[in-house]
Amino acid sequence: MRARDAVARTAWTGHGAGAALLRAGLAPLGAAYAVLWRIREALPRRCVRLDARVISVGNLTVGGTGKTPLAAHVSEILTRAGIPAAIVSRGYGRQSRETLVVVSDRERVLTGAARAGDEPVMLGYKLPGVPVIVCADRARAGHEAITRFGIRALVLDDAFQNRAVVKDLEIVTVDGRSPFGNGRMLPAGPLRMPPSALARADAIVITKLGKRDDPEATRSMLRAQAPRAAIFEAHTVAVELRDLHTGKAVPMDFMRHRRVVAMCALAEPRAFTDLLVEEGIEVSDSFAFPDHHVYGPDDVARVRSGARGIEAVVTTEKDAVKLDPAWVRGEPPVFSLVTAVRLDDETGFERLVRGEVGLG
Repeated sequence: MRARDAVARTAWTGHGAGAALLRAGLAPLGAAYAVLWRIREALPRRCVRLDARVISVGNLTVGGTGKTPLAAHVSEILTRAGIPAAIVSRGYGRQSRETLVVVSDRERVLTGAARAGDEPVMLGYKLPGVPVIVCADRARAGHEAITRFGIRALVLDDAFQNRAVVKDLEIVTVDGRSPFGNGRMLPAGPLRMPPSALARADAIVITKLGKRDDPEATRSMLRAQAPRAAIFEAHTVAVELRDLHTGKAVPMDFMRHRRVVAMCALAEPRAFTDLLVEEGIEVSDSFAFPDHHVYGPDDVARVRSGARGIEAVVTTEKDAVKLDPAWVRGEPPVFSLVTAVRLDDETGFERLVRGEVGLG
């Protein structure tokens, strides 16, 4: 875990005198951030209307709330409806400074994670036929997608804070276990915007709810901030495993009751290991790296050492695109866990998405 991540986790969720002192020290910065946000929101802005329907999937807090998997799910809905769509991402964690990168066209993935970022490349492989573009300038990326690919719908991944383009549907994901964190703005808390910003959301998707969590309490909290928004619950489900050396897909039953080592670089690594355990897989050890981590030889050596005598290494789709092909040819075999998003009211959510592109 990076030092800044450790400090943030202590300040946002820690207990004891040290955590309280850290929160007190960061509180003025959080208050200043909130003031700057309100000033920015009050300033006049020029929003570009693109010649395509624009669907934004974003979040209110930093950290993993499942927005990228939901953006993929929205794209799949559009594809099934016969609507040509593209995804635009900022490409967090990429090493390239190029302002615009076409990650995939309708036929193949064109570049790797170092140039485009792990999530966009993952989306490229996961969504054949859907162009993926990395660009901080969403309007420019939108124009590129329209002119180059003739798309009719644009899905913006992580764009709740972006007001550069006019959006037809604003979807926000929230962590159902703690929708607003400690209630403080960055860096004193995880909020990128105050909870009141949810008032402009058209739909809120609650993620990461556990069996012991009370969904109605979370819904009530969200309705108080966004009374007009449709509210859904989403869960991540395991679909299959994919052997990264052979490319062969195997059913989840193949790995049940077998001992594996889990490896991931996620904002919420425990969610990954919990999903494996729920599928009946015995996780003997896990290696968690910082979100968007770039794997090096030392990381590989650590995991290989920890996997001696183990039947497999299992990682995420997001991590799989960053692994050296030479490494995944070794023993034990390395698999990626293929997942999908399932909503409590899939019909209602699909109707909402299709309605915004004129197919309700």
